[in-house]
Amino acid sequence: MSADDTAGFGYRFKLRLSAVAWFVLATGFLLALPVMIDITWWVVAGVVVLAALLAILVAWIMRLLFRGQRQQRVATTYLKAWVGLTFLLSIMVAAPIYGIALITELRPLIVPQAELSNGKKTVIFQGMMHIGSEGFYKGVVYDIENALSQGYVIYYEGVKPSTPEAGKWFSDTLAGGEDLSDNYQKMASLCGLTFQLNYFGLLQADMVAHPDRHVTADVSTADMMAEYERLLAADPKFAKEMAAKKAAASADKGSSDSISSLIGIVSGGTPEQQKLVGALCRGGMSYLLGRKSTPDPMDAVILDFRNRALAQRIEADPHDKIYITYGAEHLPGLLALLQAHDPAWEIKTVKWTRTVETPQDLVGKL
Repeated sequence: MSADDTAGFGYRFKLRLSAVAWFVLATGFLLALPVMIDITWWVVAGVVVLAALLAILVAWIMRLLFRGQRQQRVATTYLKAWVGLTFLLSIMVAAPIYGIALITELRPLIVPQAELSNGKKTVIFQGMMHIGSEGFYKGVVYDIENALSQGYVIYYEGVKPSTPEAGKWFSDTLAGGEDLSDNYQKMASLCGLTFQLNYFGLLQADMVAHPDRHVTADVSTADMMAEYERLLAADPKFAKEMAAKKAAASADKGSSDSISSLIGIVSGGTPEQQKLVGALCRGGMSYLLGRKSTPDPMDAVILDFRNRALAQRIEADPHDKIYITYGAEHLPGLLALLQAHDPAWEIKTVKWTRTVETPQDLVGKL
């Protein structure tokens, strides 16, 4: 191959590579543009202005390093740098948003529905999340109605209110001084999801007609406060860990206000902005809740103590068919406690259900 052929091949290769690069950048920009517009047009304007400023430096460097650029007009080099940087900066703005939103689809958040049995009793444990997608809660309500038709008694999670003092302790310790249900409602609104109690109201008629079949199988706020105080006095490690946790919470006391402010801002935003924040929130939930949870000192009260109470209730209940709706994290501990009293307890079947999905807006014509 002659030198001219080699030079010609190199030139054609660089030309093709440049065309591919411009195609990728342009495609990325077209995908990024709707996201930036949904945030606000000011983001688009900011990207264009920033690219225009950076293009001055980039164009100078390009002309300094590449002889071919020096053979072109300065304005041509600057224009290419400006357009390329506009494309690149737009992709950099939108890519993290797309990435977080895609977690909802790529790493779906799921909970188990497990059938437990010791040969005498059958317990269906439906793992729950306090906020989730409409379809998940409709499916749970359908399964509960089906279980009722088969003679099951239904156990519901829900710490029962008791004394004002215990209620204040519960709010301060577990809800940042606010009402826990209100917190779930706010988070559901932010994420474009729904609070579970919004759908359990569909069972209200049967609860009134057959109260014996619907049991709030949880402890009270006074019970939890008493267990908390017992652990503080009896377990030095628990007391030390809780002191450290309280100190960290005090240092980060503005986070709750920040979330409330964010919710206020989002609620006053455009529908497109609300959808965008909802997608980010659902992706963040799917990532954080999908990871193995870090041990927390309060698990001794929130999980272990309540698991013991639930296991005792199951063992003492004369019914041989029990359907439980409880947080999914309670299942391993509950099963271990049941097996400790009766090794015959085992998981017969497990079905996994997705809790968080992207809402679908379907529009048709009549």
